[in-house]
Amino acid sequence: MADHDIGPPRMDVIPSRVLHIRNLPEEVTDADLRSMAAPYGQVVKMLLMSRKHQGFVEFSTLEESGRMLEASPIRVGTRVLVAQYSNKPEISARPVDGEGGGGIPAGGDGRVLLVTISNVQFPVNVDVINRVFQMCGVIQKIVTFNKQGKCQALVQFQQAVDAAAALVRLQDQNIYTSCNCLHIQYSNLSDVTVKLNNERTYDYTNPGLPAANPTQMGAALLPGVAPGGGAGWEQAAYAQQGGYLPQ
Repeated sequence: MADHDIGPPRMDVIPSRVLHIRNLPEEVTDADLRSMAAPYGQVVKMLLMSRKHQGFVEFSTLEESGRMLEASPIRVGTRVLVAQYSNKPEISARPVDGEGGGGIPAGGDGRVLLVTISNVQFPVNVDVINRVFQMCGVIQKIVTFNKQGKCQALVQFQQAVDAAAALVRLQDQNIYTSCNCLHIQYSNLSDVTVKLNNERTYDYTNPGLPAANPTQMGAALLPGVAPGGGAGWEQAAYAQQGGYLPQ
């Protein structure tokens, strides 16, 4: 595969916490880009444009971005990656070229994912979400809700690298065979507020929070299906579907 846009980095720009990375492999993921940058400092935002073989990484300090710049060019496999200071002081919330889904929105720190579940045939609650996402890392908080008719959840990981892994691993996967499909993106939140520990919301860092009667919290995410029903409904659904949900 030929290198793309290789050349010496421009040194006539003002130092920035944001680095422009060129010559990335087309198959590179958010998790890959974060892994490349993590040895040099704390990554606060990223923007990946894989079709252009480019990406942007925003560090927490100028010293950290400078360390990665000093290490450039960086060899990854057969690729030689070139870094240079960006002319932007920070990464904008949305990609400027229309490539969506790759960047962490302004306000977020990469640990919180917004999950939308489509083709919902079985109920979705905290336990279901936890069992699916915990395979990727330690989960701190989960909130499930229904917004504008969409079944959604916020999942907060302890580490951003685990959230990135979950986004890559679980994107467009079905919880159960042929239904309850996951569509994942980064949230613009850096911390999820949880006041109750029950089947709709749970703070695993504060297990002493009070619970609430589910009947007082509104209908289940799946209309016409009781939000509780004990563990039996979930196990029955899994047994029927033989689906993605791990046991």
